[in-house]
Amino acid sequence: MHLLAVLLLAAPAAPSTDYPTTKGTAGVSFVLPGGGSPTIGATYFLSNDVALQVDFGLEAPISPGGTGQNLLFSLGGGLRFYPLKHNHVGVYLEPLVILGRELSPAVTAEAALFFQLGGAIGVEYFFFSHFSAGALLGLTLKLANLSGPAGTPVYTTLSTATTGLTANIYF
Repeated sequence: MHLLAVLLLAAPAAPSTDYPTTKGTAGVSFVLPGGGSPTIGATYFLSNDVALQVDFGLEAPISPGGTGQNLLFSLGGGLRFYPLKHNHVGVYLEPLVILGRELSPAVTAEAALFFQLGGAIGVEYFFFSHFSAGALLGLTLKLANLSGPAGTPVYTTLSTATTGLTANIYF
């Protein structure tokens, strides 16, 4: 990740108008997380260099139904701050919260709610004013098995499960 950031910061200069990080800009993002299912997201810049980011992931088995076929999802939100932009590269900091339903760590084939609270640092390379690709490294505290089967404990973990790669399209 550090090598990627250094290489991207050494890119040729671009006019500051190439950054879509201005107030009122909206976009969609596609995230391939390092620890979980892919998500799709929406971004809206509340002010210059400050964006609200919301991500949604869904894993819904269509058939067969029954035991062990669980509807799993995640809904996350964060506030991105872009303190550093150089050439085609923007670096951001993002406190985030994620709520979802995953397979229970206590009982196989059962699902339970989870809650994550953490932060991330990311880098975006703006190929054009309306398209970027990026990488994200996060650290979260996760409380899992919140609504798990009766008599099972809540599992607490500190992890980098929010790590991922993104493709972003801005309007």
